[in-house]
Amino acid sequence: FALGFRPDQDVNKFQLVVLHKGSSTIIWSANRNNLIQSSDFFTFARNGNAYLQRGGSTIWSTDTANKGVVAMELLDSGNLVLVGNDSSIIWQSFGHPTDTLVSNQEFTEGMKLVSSPNSDNLSYSLEIKSRDIILSALYQFPQPYWTMGMDARRITNSDGGDVVSATLNSNSWKFYNQDKVLLWHFVFSHNHDEDTTWVAALENDGFIAFSLLQADGNFSASSIPIPPDPCSRPAA
Repeated sequence: FALGFRPDQDVNKFQLVVLHKGSSTIIWSANRNNLIQSSDFFTFARNGNAYLQRGGSTIWSTDTANKGVVAMELLDSGNLVLVGNDSSIIWQSFGHPTDTLVSNQEFTEGMKLVSSPNSDNLSYSLEIKSRDIILSALYQFPQPYWTMGMDARRITNSDGGDVVSATLNSNSWKFYNQDKVLLWHFVFSHNHDEDTTWVAALENDGFIAFSLLQADGNFSASSIPIPPDPCSRPAA
């Protein structure tokens, strides 16, 4: 993985991103909807705050000033972290996902994935709420159109409580309660290799697509999308 500036479709505007170098897949962006220009700055300040400036104004920040941050690290998992003297994580990009989840990245209640707007300026969201994980179309009043609890492909492991977190692990998406008891899992690939790194991306067509990240740059996508029926996705 790498951290750096990535040009947008307009080559004079940039996102600060974490990307998988082999496949050039962006797994996190600080400023996807608020691009900067070549004369702007990314600063890791002495007070422990990291921030992006455009035209002298701060447009994104980790909000970690004076919280004991001493270093910034990009971990082998793709997680960008700010750490304290005791190596404790004070801020992490995995806690602020954009539209993509990576293997072993915990997605918890209160987090939200939001897709890039499509050509009709419609975005989609994924979040955990009401004891389930839910996809919605972001109209003025968000419209749910898929839940894992209603997907017939879901495998039930236990009936012990509400879903509060989810993690991609090997070839399945696993859902846990507050006691880390596995409630459900969803198998999205026949590849059982434990050492593989998968991503689940909420795309601007409302699908969640699963892809295998490979160092040689080859792209390997799962043939199992969410939702299974394209006609179940709301349009503009």
